[in-house]
Formats: sequence, structure tokens, C-alpha cells
Amino acid sequence: MFSLLSYGEVLVDFLPGDDTNTTYLPLAGGAPANVAVAYAKLGGHSYFAGGISRDTFGEHLYNELKSYGVDATYTARIADANTAIVLVSLDPDGERHFNFYRNDTADTRYQQKHIDLIDWQTIGVFHFCSNTLTTQSMYLNTVHAINRAKGNQVCVSFDVNLRQQLWQEAALLPARVDECLRLANIVKLSRDEANYLAQYFNEDAEKYVSRLLGYGVNLIVVTDGPRAVHLYSKLFTANVPVPVITPVDTTAAGDSFIGAFLFYLSQHLDNKDSLFTHTVATQNIMLEAAKFAALCGAKTCQRKGAFSALPSLEEIG
Repeated sequence: MFSLLSYGEVLVDFLPGDDTNTTYLPLAGGAPANVAVAYAKLGGHSYFAGGISRDTFGEHLYNELKSYGVDATYTARIADANTAIVLVSLDPDGERHFNFYRNDTADTRYQQKHIDLIDWQTIGVFHFCSNTLTTQSMYLNTVHAINRAKGNQVCVSFDVNLRQQLWQEAALLPARVDECLRLANIVKLSRDEANYLAQYFNEDAEKYVSRLLGYGVNLIVVTDGPRAVHLYSKLFTANVPVPVITPVDTTAAGDSFIGAFLFYLSQHLDNKDSLFTHTVATQNIMLEAAKFAALCGAKTCQRKGAFSALPSLEEIG
């Protein structure tokens, strides 16, 4: 088994408490934090690296991470910044719409000096999302962290997880995401994200996936809601069906999927070096990892919230 370090934001999701989106429940969330919790709840050793406020919400988030078994060694407590929040509304199909409140919040204050305290020899996979690319300083810090990971032979996992409303300069999004894609070993995209980014190169999604493989990405995972998950590498292409369910809340479904996918790999690959080389054996493990991850994502969709909705290994069976 190897450990996971998930880098980025932890925040408060205000989820609707009724069907009319008029009352809200504050729940711990944030995509990278969700991935760390997903990995830990399944039984893996995960670290979360990010800034956490010392306000009331921040204390709650810090305690929630630790209560689910996430190692908080590489968090930075920020005394003079508020906690980011996001107002989540759900349509009748459980799909999400977001309003972010994230101006100079604690998660944006995590700096290179914090990254340089990480002991990379204890990490197997470094995971991040695009929400730490939205400002120049966060973008430079993220690239610094990626390069530190790669310099220590740590596998880099990038869940693109686009939230365009967080970008004040949307024109910078494609180039910044593209640079990070060039540095990643494992990439997760939704079908909508693949289509969106492919437009930057005047390509369709399939050609865009080929472009990413040409960059040197080892494995690309494309999710598509209730439709099959697609896996792409230079050696194989495969489709994995997902369980048929009636979703209640899809807030943490993608985070549950990638957290479970990485956890399964950590359990079944001989060592972290196997993440960089594909054989018939590793291909089969990756297919099984996608099946397991799809089960976890489906389980998560049937409950409201993020941390609390992520399944344990016992719940998956």
C-alpha cells in the first residue's frame, strides 16, 4: 500500500435542506479534501495539504478531516483569513449548481514554504484539481508542488474538475490546465470537461485524449455521469459500465470515484513504481479499480453531503 497526498481546498458546502433550495445545511467538503477522506474511509493513509482558517468553520473542517482518519500534518492553519464557502443547489435529478464565496480565503493562502515542509518520501500519489490554478500565486504554488512530487518519483494525479465561475480571467484557464496536464501521470476528466478543453485546440474529445497521451500521461479516465467510464492508455482502451441508480446528490461523486480508484491501485499494485509502467497485469488492475470506483461513486450519489456520503470499505462489500 502507498499513501496519498491530496492538495487544495477544504471548504463548507451549504447543501439544500429541502426540495425548494430555501434552507441549507453546512457540511464539510471541497474536492481535494473529499478525495483525502474517500481514501482514508476505505482504509488508506491519506494526507491533506491546504490552508485551513482558524475561524469557527475552519476549526470544524480541521476536526472533520481528522475524525475521518486524514493525516493533517501538512495543513497550514491561517489565522487572518475566512473559510471559503459554496452554496450548492440541486435540480430534480440531483445535479449541482454552485455559487462560490472564495475571496482571499484560507485555502488560497497555502504557499511554497508550506509545500517545502512535505516529506515526499512518505507519499505514493500526489493528487490535485484545477481550483488551485485560478490565481497566479496559487497556480505557481501548484506547479511548484507538482515538480517537487515528480522530482521525488511520486505519481501525479490530476482531476481537472473545472469550476469556471472561480476564474476571474477565464482566458487563462485552458493554458494553465494544459501545462498541468503535461506534468500528470493519471488524469481524470468528465466527458463535458474533455469536450470543453478540446475546443481550445479545435479538436473533438477523442483527438484531445490522444493529445494527452502524446504528452506522456500514463492513464486517462473519462467519466460520463450515468454512462460508462472510459479508460485510455497507450496500450489499451476500455469501457467500464456504472451501476444504475437514482441519485440523491452528486456533490462528491467524482471525488469518491477518483479517491476509490487510487485506493484500489494502492492495494493491488506491488509498489508505486507500477503506476508508471503498464503491463497486462496492471491493465487488469486498472479495469478492476474503475469498477470498484464506480461502485463507490454510485454509493456516494445515494446520500446527501460529501465527507459523510463517502463509503467505507465495509459498505461496498
